[in-house]
Amino acid sequence: MVKLVLDGETVDVSPIDTGIPQGSPVAPILFVTYLSGIFDEVERAVPDVQGLSFADDIGWWVKAENEEEVAEKLAEAAAVSLDWAKDNGVAFDQGKMEGVLFWKKKGALTATIRVETSDISFNSEATHWLKVWLDSQLKLKEHHAIRLKEGKKAMGQLRWLTGQMGLLPANCGKVMTACI
Repeated sequence: MVKLVLDGETVDVSPIDTGIPQGSPVAPILFVTYLSGIFDEVERAVPDVQGLSFADDIGWWVKAENEEEVAEKLAEAAAVSLDWAKDNGVAFDQGKMEGVLFWKKKGALTATIRVETSDISFNSEATHWLKVWLDSQLKLKEHHAIRLKEGKKAMGQLRWLTGQMGLLPANCGKVMTACI
């Protein structure tokens, strides 16, 4: 069954007898389009929380004064997200939920993010998100600097290929896109 809502107008529920094949290139586009409402909902309900998504991953991030405040705001974001999901026929795998805290202070983190009946601890080690390892002991600016350095190194190697191997710049762009 499907219910279509466009510009606030709701169409009657209709049965559907087809779907998108697993791995279809259109699936991520439809997924992001379908979930687009969750971002406005959470960002409106929980001040200072912003959403970030890539394909089927959603991340909530917040800037706060201490780890307890971060945990509290992320718990609110999770509650609003789960309410939105129930209202829109979406299920999130709570087993895949995790918390990452980039913090200037060193030491053990004690705050947890309450999601329904579960407590999610902040990762004390590196986190793998969107094919990038994020080390919770580094500041976000340090991660940016590392990735920028790696990107410049890759561009240097592509320039070398262009000069040494005679590849056209357009083909180098294709190589870079394929590598990323």
